[in-house]
Amino acid sequence: MNKLKILFLIGACFLQCKGREPFKPTPGSVPFMVHFASRYRGICAGVLVSRVAVMTAAVCVTNPRADIKDHRPINVVVGTSYRHPRRGIRVQVTRLLIPNLAKLDLGNRGYLMSKSTAIMLLKRKIPDVLTEVPLRPIEIDWKGEDELNLQEECFMVGWHFFFKGDKIYPVDKYLLQRNIRVQFLNIVKKNLWCEALTIKFQKALTNLGFHGLIDQDGRVCVRDPDRTAQPCHGMYGSPLVCRGKGYGMLMAPDGQWSNCTGFSNLIHLFSGAYLRSFMHCVNVLFDAEIKTPWETMKKSLYVDSKTETYDYVPEFYDTITSTEESEEAI
Repeated sequence: MNKLKILFLIGACFLQCKGREPFKPTPGSVPFMVHFASRYRGICAGVLVSRVAVMTAAVCVTNPRADIKDHRPINVVVGTSYRHPRRGIRVQVTRLLIPNLAKLDLGNRGYLMSKSTAIMLLKRKIPDVLTEVPLRPIEIDWKGEDELNLQEECFMVGWHFFFKGDKIYPVDKYLLQRNIRVQFLNIVKKNLWCEALTIKFQKALTNLGFHGLIDQDGRVCVRDPDRTAQPCHGMYGSPLVCRGKGYGMLMAPDGQWSNCTGFSNLIHLFSGAYLRSFMHCVNVLFDAEIKTPWETMKKSLYVDSKTETYDYVPEFYDTITSTEESEEAI
């Protein structure tokens, strides 16, 4: 009887200590993640779909209502999970692919672009020997062949999580972090846990000039059952990873900013009907070299395969406050 009590107390303590709080994954366990400075959304994330192609949210690279394309340069930071000016390799984007919505009116264009993806083609392939984290693309489920189930466990990766009860200004806990973090989330009912966010999403689209009804398909609601934290603004372009594949992305417009409560998120799927023609066009660029089993991927987030760790660089760089050297994109 005493042994059972001890085991129960150990299990309860483990759940209370660990929970679903965003955690730092094992270095190199999310080699598909990149980030870049966005002119429209501050800092955005993206996922490698091949060694030279990155998928991100369209709102990170273009104005949803603009009539002309933005040809200003973009540099993507690859090969590191630590967000710092001196970490990673900056690669120039040579071409930007977005859905062709030029024939639509401004309202519908803003609506569809706000929940669409974009593909950034990189200038060159980066050899593994040059990076802290060798680049490895992730498999993308763009056909929608596998339907996600309610309460199915997935995870999201990024640099920006918001804790329940926090205040954006002043910050009580961390929001935008240097180290990448992972949070496990569950698929839940949209009408129960994402209704408020849907209303805010509709309001944001109205501000863009869209006055119709939003499509209820092509998106899922995810939630931390422990109500600890949630991926929030600053994570546009962060993927929803389930069963070892990328299924969706955080692509909502300004409505997401006002929903930082530590509860739920609205994630748009890559297999949505509105993205079907675009995905049929760009899927030839997808090249997931290694398809990692789901259980192996989850285990790699916690277990470090290396016998020794030698990482003084984050502490070293945190002491640097300024530099006169300039940085050039590759």
